[in-house]
Amino acid sequence: MYQPHKVLEYPTEIESERVSVKGKGLTLRADDKIYHETHAFRAGVNIEFGIGAIIFGLWLLWSTETIKITFDLILPIICVIGGSFWLVYGIFVKKNYKIFELNRLEGLVTYPDNFFRPPLKGKFKNLKVVIAVTGSIDGYVDREYLKFVNTFKPRKVDLLYTFYGDPKKDWSFMVWYMDKNRPLPPGTAFDPYRQKDFERRKNEGFPRPLYPSNIPTPEATPEQQKERENIGGW
Repeated sequence: MYQPHKVLEYPTEIESERVSVKGKGLTLRADDKIYHETHAFRAGVNIEFGIGAIIFGLWLLWSTETIKITFDLILPIICVIGGSFWLVYGIFVKKNYKIFELNRLEGLVTYPDNFFRPPLKGKFKNLKVVIAVTGSIDGYVDREYLKFVNTFKPRKVDLLYTFYGDPKKDWSFMVWYMDKNRPLPPGTAFDPYRQKDFERRKNEGFPRPLYPSNIPTPEATPEQQKERENIGGW
């Protein structure tokens, strides 16, 4: 089931320590216009996985006493071929393709496509997301993941892009941030931009939110909140 564009609960907070000023780390930009993350670190994981698979496959070949076209041979070949693919992919994939970006004012979202393809981009309001659940046979929920459905370039067979945090909190942050009529979401990373964002919304007459919310989204100060209520009526 697709998740609604709605602030479901108190969102993930983006702290100023999380934003890298030297181009290193996950979050590279977080202000009143753009939230930008690099997911290129996953390429490094692919390299490690590929090397591990190749080594394991070669070890299986070396430990096999008699080479026959049996499962004993097929498994190491699969490991070597598969590991080689992930190793090549991790080395040669364009790191600037593996980005996640929210454009608050233009209402656009950009996120990585599969393998060597350039990132996908489109209107955030059209983005379809699901929360996938993994668990055991007895119905126990092991973990939940936020996954982006390939909305902007649908294919018959596709892989969903996965986020590995708290799915409801992460989705609530995205919706809140992308609602340009609300104040910036919680987190010290946005504190330097709150006054500027407030003045922009004030000049626009404090239009009502684009997306609904299960929780209050007040202004940074009681004085600002009073102005919003008097001018915008909400």
